[in-house]
Amino acid sequence: MLPIPKHLGNILRPMGDSNNEFEVTGRIICDCGSGSFMIKLVGNSSDYHKDNVIKVTEIDGNYFLIIKVKCNMCNKEYVIFDDDYHGWNGFVCGGDSREFARPDAKDWKCNKCGKTDHSMIVKIHSQGQEDFIEEGGDEFDVKDWVEGFDWITIKVVCNSCGESNDEWISYETM
Repeated sequence: MLPIPKHLGNILRPMGDSNNEFEVTGRIICDCGSGSFMIKLVGNSSDYHKDNVIKVTEIDGNYFLIIKVKCNMCNKEYVIFDDDYHGWNGFVCGGDSREFARPDAKDWKCNKCGKTDHSMIVKIHSQGQEDFIEEGGDEFDVKDWVEGFDWITIKVVCNSCGESNDEWISYETM
């Protein structure tokens, strides 16, 4: 079984032949079949030009990292990652900012051309089912092991100019 979290189950399409219990890489594809999205971000992009990585942002003393996409064909929206709900810290530990309203996400624009039409490839790293069972204890159903992943990497590609960043997000969730 691949470590695809439930919220990505219908839209993360595995690619390549190196996917296994410990990692999966796939394209984000809308239910309508499109892979063209507007990315919506709650994160710190102020240093992006310096180190090309999106980071957690602080808003009113609370910390957020939220990535959403909106399909350019059918306008359906998906949450790709929310630090307070996804990954080990979000799912197993319960994120620190869950009780606060989710801040408005801002449109991500290509660093090179300024357009908002992107494709996305997501890589999920997991410690595996056995580790989840050992570390998560009796509080969780064994089927939930895919939710407790330890790292997420997101590659974005601008569909307008081809600008690409293999580690637009590279984030440890533990």
